[in-house]
Formats: sequence, structure tokens, C-alpha cells
Amino acid sequence: MSHPPEPVLSIVGELTILTAGDVKTALLVALEGTDELTVDLSGVTELDTAGLQVLLLAKREAAGVAKTVRFRSPSEVVMTILAITRLSPYLDDDRTADLVETR
Repeated sequence: MSHPPEPVLSIVGELTILTAGDVKTALLVALEGTDELTVDLSGVTELDTAGLQVLLLAKREAAGVAKTVRFRSPSEVVMTILAITRLSPYLDDDRTADLVETR
């Protein structure tokens, strides 16, 4: 028996204080309809602390109700911010795991 694929939410463009509220709403709404959500970060062109906070909030909210949020394909912008903040371990992505091991 095969399982249906996980829903994927792609974030494209800026993930900053200007867009954080809308992205937060989209993430929480998407999470309501599934137990596992994949968030594609390959299209993120700018990330600030407000955007980073939204990503961490999504992980925390999911864990609080026994759900899972996975982040995949972080853009170079996302990778740079994760390296600077050393928050890679909290986002559980294959590429970010490599980053943690090398720093």
C-alpha cells in the first residue's frame, strides 16, 4: 500500500519582516491539513530574523501537535543565514546537516 505524497509548500521571494505574517499564516494553514509538511526553501531570495523566526515557529507548532515540518533545498541565502546564526540543526535539512558538521 503506497502513501500519498507529503504536501509541499514552496516559499518564493523574500522571507522578511514584510512577508513573515503572510508566510506564517500559509504555513499554519498548510499544517492544519496534514501530519507531515515539506517546505521548499529553494526560492527564498532574502531572509531576515523575522523570516527565520517563522520557520522555527512552524517547527515548534508542528511538534506541539505531533506533526512534522521538513525543510528542503535551502537557497544559498538561507544557507548563509543558517551558518551565521548556527540554527541549522533546528531545521533538519540534509544540506544544513552537512553545514553543522563542518563548522
